[in-house]
Amino acid sequence: MSRSILLPLATALSVCALVAPAHAQQRTLTDEQKATLHERLKAADANGDGLIEKAEADAKLPRIAKRFDTLDADGDGKLSPDEMRAAGQKMAARRTR
Repeated sequence: MSRSILLPLATALSVCALVAPAHAQQRTLTDEQKATLHERLKAADANGDGLIEKAEADAKLPRIAKRFDTLDADGDGKLSPDEMRAAGQKMAARRTR
């Protein structure tokens, strides 16, 4: 199975911080919410390469698309699971201050 079909759950949970409204309080996701988020990421990865490109974010993940250039730490035009995880961790850290 391709990497994009089974994006790591940790990545999905990290991205949750990116797609949640900025004013939302940090909370634990239900299994259903985790599954929905995982499905959104799979659906966004149109070419199945395990990465989210700018066009894919524009089409399916508008909140991520708005911050795409900031999230794309290495500037390669694609968001890797590591970049999404790092961004989610940064946002979570800011919320706990």
